[in-house]
Amino acid sequence: MQTHYQATLQQGIEFLLALEPEQYTAISEVATSPIGGHIRHVLDHFFSVRHVAESVPLSGMSVVDYERRQRGSKLENDCMAAVDAFRLLQHWIVTLAADQLAQPVIVNADVGIDSTNIVQVPSTLGRELMFCCSHAIHHYALLKSIFRSFGGEMPSTFGLAPSTASYQRSLECAP
Repeated sequence: MQTHYQATLQQGIEFLLALEPEQYTAISEVATSPIGGHIRHVLDHFFSVRHVAESVPLSGMSVVDYERRQRGSKLENDCMAAVDAFRLLQHWIVTLAADQLAQPVIVNADVGIDSTNIVQVPSTLGRELMFCCSHAIHHYALLKSIFRSFGGEMPSTFGLAPSTASYQRSLECAP
């Protein structure tokens, strides 16, 4: 399972290495945020899960807090810092044991638009890693569009949901 999580992070690395440095912080005509902002946001989610996995709760259950953000950080402005962060997460993921992935957690997230509305729901560390990968792929699809607006091209599988890839493979095998 961790191999798939690592592969999702590897897609991010390969995307970043395909960019020209100025593209990381440039605003495109197809999005209101630069690539760096999206990448930082993707990394924030993974780091929220990692923070819980590496900490011992003082009391009660560990909380994955998706509202912990690093807005304005080096990750938004330095493409190679983001590459390093993706690699750090890849190395961390292989250290996770099955019992850690089954660890129960509480998830904190703001679901409000007109006002702050923080909800808390039970989950597991493994389920939240799965969410982080799905969330990353969603952003990769948008990043692919931004990159295309700069004249770049990525493989067709970049930003493609695994279920979509499975469906496309099933069509190829159909009689």
